[in-house]
Amino acid sequence: MLRILATFTAAVSLAVQAQTYPSKVVRLVVPFAPGGSSEIIARTLAHRLSENLGQQFIVENKPGGGGNIAMQEVARAEPDGYTLMLGHVGSLAMNPPMFANNPAMKKPPYDANKDFIPVSLVAVVPNIFVVNAGVPATDLNAFVALARAKPGTINYGSAALRSNT
Repeated sequence: MLRILATFTAAVSLAVQAQTYPSKVVRLVVPFAPGGSSEIIARTLAHRLSENLGQQFIVENKPGGGGNIAMQEVARAEPDGYTLMLGHVGSLAMNPPMFANNPAMKKPPYDANKDFIPVSLVAVVPNIFVVNAGVPATDLNAFVALARAKPGTINYGSAALRSNT
């Protein structure tokens, strides 16, 4: 993390002094497939940064592995400020302990605390939980209780890893 912080600080300092950053295309990696809120935010951000800094910022979607594929790629990228990650609570805060505490999963191929440094909060995206009106659950606790009472009979859609509830 110190290496990345030092490199980022140096890059920003040089950019301010020489006004040369960015001097080439900057990649903004999104750890999810196209079409979700992360991509919408990334494309809006990339467009604004391109306009304001006079250099192209491109969005690259790298889905798979609960975000681990993209996280690993960015962690291994040259720490020169030209490969950025649209961080996400799932891949930064939830994956490491979830993978570490599940013997069926491998440890994530990155260390969220050592391999990355936050630059800026970009957005806060609310999430909602909805069910069909015919489901006899009126809140999340009731839905979880229903799913536990009827194992294997409740179907759901989620962008997250499957849970064994």
